[in-house]
Amino acid sequence: MATYNANTVREEARLEELANCVEERGVEILGVQEHRRVHTDQPILYHKVGGCSFITSSAWRNDAQAATGGVGLMVSPRARRALRRVQQHTDRILVADFEGNPVTTVMSVYSPTNAAPVEDVEKFYDELRTAIHHVPAHNFLVILGDFNARLGPEDAPFTYHNNTNRNGEYLSALLMEHELLAANTLFRKRMGKRWTFQDRASGMLRQLDYILAPTTGWSL
Repeated sequence: MATYNANTVREEARLEELANCVEERGVEILGVQEHRRVHTDQPILYHKVGGCSFITSSAWRNDAQAATGGVGLMVSPRARRALRRVQQHTDRILVADFEGNPVTTVMSVYSPTNAAPVEDVEKFYDELRTAIHHVPAHNFLVILGDFNARLGPEDAPFTYHNNTNRNGEYLSALLMEHELLAANTLFRKRMGKRWTFQDRASGMLRQLDYILAPTTGWSL
């Protein structure tokens, strides 16, 4: 599994490029954020792209009527066959169940930025907690997301940043409350392999995207 903020795949060419990358790298389930595809007439849209299936809930429009946000999952043929259910929990949270023993519940989520009003961030985490509470206890839960959060070494093993920001504090609290860990911070990689986002304007590198998994019930 993997997670990726696409920063728009409205154009078919960009979507096909993403699908090719998924196939080449052998990714079975990719969480996608900011696809910016608007389809408010359909809660969930299934789109065939090469050998993959792209499953999305709609993006929304901001005050300037520009397409914003949107979460989805790009899945391999094998994962598509195992797909049992897809549900839009909110505009920022998509939930899918896959057959298995145990059933695997995968969420694709997109948090407000660290500069967003704190009320928006609290609303997102309240809604994410609700979604987690609805997952049966015996399911294996994975959350693929752009959390727009920095975690420091006090909150995760191998991080890109030296300190935790405001959004990171909310994420850290969620990890502790639900006995989850940020799985992509478990590996002792060089710093150049830890960042997940590069700011186009400043060129600054940040680690904002995480794969959350239970602290028990699996192994590396």
